Amino acid sequence: MLLAVEVNNSTIALGVHDGEGWRARWRLQTVVGRTGDEYAFLVGKMLRELRLGAEPRRAVLSSVVPALTEVFGDVVERLCRSRPLVLGPGVKTGLDLRVDHPSEVGADLVAGAVAAHAMARGACVVVGFGAATTFTAVSAQGALVGVAIAPGLGTGAEALAERTAGLPRASLLPPSSVLGKNTVHAMQAGIVLGHVGLVRHLVGRIGDELGTGVVGVATGELAPLLSPLIPEIAVSDPWLTLDGLRLISDRNPR
Repeated sequence: MLLAVEVNNSTIALGVHDGEGWRARWRLQTVVGRTGDEYAFLVGKMLRELRLGAEPRRAVLSSVVPALTEVFGDVVERLCRSRPLVLGPGVKTGLDLRVDHPSEVGADLVAGAVAAHAMARGACVVVGFGAATTFTAVSAQGALVGVAIAPGLGTGAEALAERTAGLPRASLLPPSSVLGKNTVHAMQAGIVLGHVGLVRHLVGRIGDELGTGVVGVATGELAPLLSPLIPEIAVSDPWLTLDGLRLISDRNPR
């Protein structure tokens, strides 16, 4: 069995794959100050509660939080008794990175692009709804040709509440109308529906620049909330990156 781990700025996604399907997938909150012992306890406890019948013996890890990359490398080694495959330079992904500085492309974006291209079997744009909202463009031939990055929905909402004296924190739910009749609904209209407009515009622009039919693929915790509001999104999978990590692990047998 394979343990896949994706460490992001806000959450850590984990999944166990038995070769045929995902036996379990779950998330932890990212806490940079948490020790390896604490993470090992939390992940180990979850694995025991799953009653898998066998422990994962392979692992693959992606991380965009440098302070936790080595921590989780050690955690995974303790739990799986082998070092994980860490997504980075030198790892075979099957994805051609046609950007100025390939090493700057986040591991989560690479994994998501691998999974989306395998799913779409053609040109696609991966919209990642996380601390940042990311747009990863993949050509029909499977080349990552560019990325756009905007503040995430939650990040923007927090900044608005923190930097304005008279505005409260508003839940990230779409209002029934863009015309807010009270402060909370007005914020939801601007934040949520405004973010929808941003996504639709950038996905459209990316499609224009690729010059071909583009499949919109959404991922991240907020994908189920926002995808129904965005006609350009054809597929929504909050766990897309874990599938990409699984594919990359298969392309790097050890």
